[in-house]
Amino acid sequence: MLNRLYVCPSCFKYSREIVAWYVEETVQDEGEWSIWEVDGEVDRLFCQNLSLFAKLFLDNKSVFFDVGAFNYFLLVYTPPPPPNPHPIPNDPNSAPEPRPQITGLFSKEKLSWDNNNLACILVFPPWQRKGLGALLMGASYEISRREGLLGGPEKPISDLGKKGYMRFWAGEIARWLLSLKVDQGPDHDGGPRETIVDIKECSEATWIAPDDCLFVLRDMGIVEDAGVGPGKPEKTAADEAGEEGEEKQSDQHNGQGSAAEKPEVKLVPRVRVDKAAVRRYVATHRLSLEKVCDPDGFVEGYAMKPESGAGSGEEQTDGGSDE
Repeated sequence: MLNRLYVCPSCFKYSREIVAWYVEETVQDEGEWSIWEVDGEVDRLFCQNLSLFAKLFLDNKSVFFDVGAFNYFLLVYTPPPPPNPHPIPNDPNSAPEPRPQITGLFSKEKLSWDNNNLACILVFPPWQRKGLGALLMGASYEISRREGLLGGPEKPISDLGKKGYMRFWAGEIARWLLSLKVDQGPDHDGGPRETIVDIKECSEATWIAPDDCLFVLRDMGIVEDAGVGPGKPEKTAADEAGEEGEEKQSDQHNGQGSAAEKPEVKLVPRVRVDKAAVRRYVATHRLSLEKVCDPDGFVEGYAMKPESGAGSGEEQTDGGSDE
């Protein structure tokens, strides 16, 4: 039984004695915070050591050695260099350059049949309660958006993970709801105009799975029963293809109206969302309405699927390379 185990903060190798280990790979990044991607198949030993270290803080983590099917995304903090107005080249007494420090991570299956965008997430204890978990969650959803895969974290979620995700989901949905514009003026029945939204639209706007959107909306308690009313018309294939205007012109030219081609509006159960209730929920739970993950911070073209038929096969291959 060991009383003390030494772990390298860079490569996560462990030993009974203090050993000087250094990471050979140099990674270029900008700013104090960055996310590095590590392939579990390529850097197998590193990911195994990382998983074993993460097990110290995660009771439900079960993947330690079979890491080849996962990619690991590391949240890295690089302290800014100390100010030195008059640096002296090759000065042995000068302060060493700050080394990057891994503060958290999340793993993601390379191929998930359930479209899971996250398998395991952890922020190391010294860095918790700083909003870094939400940053990792936002990065996982932004990657899913770029890949065109609508999904969420692997389920079941631990109690601690569910608490973090509920807060993240609520912030994303609240920001979207408050951004909706309500039409001005009375409706055809004399009442105030209302903007109709549904779970599908909420999911498409936030990129959160429909089941998760519905679960969060119910938990937030910001909706009330509005009875039965006309639902939102479903988009036709022409609408999605952007050909609606051309068809209208064609119908007018042929002397035919477009009313017969409009999709039938069905009566559906509806709920009313009060924006004042949303603001109260945001204030009570101290949610931030700012986007936690900036899409512009990703490397240009990262995880973006090439458009079908765009360019030749050779151009698509070059665009998908790591270089």
